[in-house]
Amino acid sequence: MAKRANAGELRTSIIVEKYPETQDDDGYPIKGWINVFGEGKTLKVKWVNIHGTEVYESMRMDLKDPATLTARYSPLITAQCRITKVGDLKPYEIISLDDVEDQHEWLEIKVKRMVNAR
Repeated sequence: MAKRANAGELRTSIIVEKYPETQDDDGYPIKGWINVFGEGKTLKVKWVNIHGTEVYESMRMDLKDPATLTARYSPLITAQCRITKVGDLKPYEIISLDDVEDQHEWLEIKVKRMVNAR
């Protein structure tokens, strides 16, 4: 059965960012995260934290705060992006992306909390 979400379930707002390398006016590289949908734009998703036996699997793999997101398909979302819940300061990294049944209708995104290096 295909993974889908009803419109009413898409209630969590997220920001999807990528880390491109651009250049300033003098040709020096500038690095920084930018919103793939445009400044101030968000995407509504169905956000489900893991539960049941998935908890033990995530502990074995040492994943921090894993979750599964279901969103409408967008080619702008890639595995190199990071995701932040609106109102949350700590971003999540994408573990896997699934274009459900290769129909370009829904994306299933598995994420985990990004851990800063010390």
